[in-house]
Parts: sequence; structure tokens; C-alpha cells
Amino acid sequence: MAKFLPCLDNQTVFQLDFMPLLMAAVTDLQSQVMALHSIYLNGSIAYRQATNGISDLNLTVVITAPLTVAEQHRIAIVCQDLKRHYSVISNVDITWLLLDDVLSITAIFKWGFWLKHCSVCLYGTNLGEQFGYFEPCWEIAKVFNDDIAAFLVCTQQQIKRTKSTIEYQDYCRRAGKKMLRSCFMLVACRSDDWAYTDQQCADFFLAFYPDKAIDIERLFVLINGPQVPKKASLFMVSQFGGWIVNEFNHIERKIG
Repeated sequence: MAKFLPCLDNQTVFQLDFMPLLMAAVTDLQSQVMALHSIYLNGSIAYRQATNGISDLNLTVVITAPLTVAEQHRIAIVCQDLKRHYSVISNVDITWLLLDDVLSITAIFKWGFWLKHCSVCLYGTNLGEQFGYFEPCWEIAKVFNDDIAAFLVCTQQQIKRTKSTIEYQDYCRRAGKKMLRSCFMLVACRSDDWAYTDQQCADFFLAFYPDKAIDIERLFVLINGPQVPKKASLFMVSQFGGWIVNEFNHIERKIG
């Protein structure tokens, strides 16, 4: 019998501290984007597990035409204003998708899955309802992990260049979260569930790779602190990140 992956709860109210932020974000995007189709919430706020002052606002916005230069400028200001006026979040991260790309058959394992199982519609026609329920499979894991090698190279360069402590901590946090998510993608097709939180990613991964427990502990240090020397973060990105990439390629050769 098929084992379908879970969908996020779209009925329960979000954490009250984040409600004014969500309403402002939707209102601002409606007023600034002419080709707006729909807005979706992702990440810890969507899971109702956000941490005040630490969590990011993660949105996926579907548009029917590319943003104009003027719209891109206005959106950048909107994101800055949301971050400044709502201290419950540490950052605003928006993924922009063209409607035609979302509905393309070639994108079903990425954006079809993303909108169906990892998103809560805040505004517009819910495209997630146009897709059936997905089962665990390598195709999903692969499309969400195919940028890991390039990401690691870019992150190493950013860490080496920055002289800002705030930037450095942000790069470490992003690197830790990305590698932890990639660890889950290595085992996602063998799991009967989906990891939404950092801890869930770690738990699913360690069920198959218990010998990597120390590496996972180090990823949580990158994510949550305390701050580590650049030499230590670069070592993690290079060594454990390199292992993730090699393991990903090994599985792809076996399955793909």
C-alpha cells in the first residue's frame, strides 16, 4: 500500500506573535506586485515551531510575469521594513516562482511537491491543490539537493572574505542548515515521513548513519552557536560537506 508523505496543517492558527507580521507581509506584497498569483508560507512559522527573534520569515511567491526592476527595488525595501519593524524574525527570505514554471511537468517533483507538502497558502489560488499526494522517492530528494556542491563552494568563499561578525554568523547558520537538510535528503527516499525541522532532519539521518553523530552535533553548533573560528567552520563545510556531496553522487549512481 502506498505511503503518502504528510502535508502541513492549513487550519490551525499560527503562533500569535507572528500573526501581525504575516498580515503585513501579505498586504505589502499585494500592494507592490502587479502580477501576483499566490503567496505561501514555509519554514518554522508554517510548522508552528518558530522561535521569537531567531526564526526567518520564509515565503514562496508565485507570479504570472517576471518582476520589473522597479518591483524588485520596492520588494527589497518591503523586506528591509518587515525585518526592521517585526523583531520576531531575524530575516526575510522570499522564493519567486513563475506560474508557468510551477505548472510545468518537469517541475512536478520540486515545485509540485513543495506547494503540496511544504507550504501553507496565505493568499490567492492554492496551487498545491492541483497536485496529488507524493510518496517518498529519490526524484524529490535529488531536485532539492542538486545545488549542494555549488552552495558549499560559494559559502567557503563568503566565509573567507567577510570581516563582519554578523555576516560570518549568518553564513555559518545557513551552511549548517543547508548541510543538515542535505543529510536528510540522503535518506528521504528510505523514510516514511518528511523532516520539517532541523532536529527531524538529524534524527532521520542518524537512523541510517549513526556514525555521523559528531558531525551532526557540529552542524548544530554552526546553526545555534557558540561562534566557532573560521578555520573550524571552513573545515566542516569542506570535509563534511564534501562527504555529503560524495554520498549524494554515490546514491545517484546506484539509483539514478
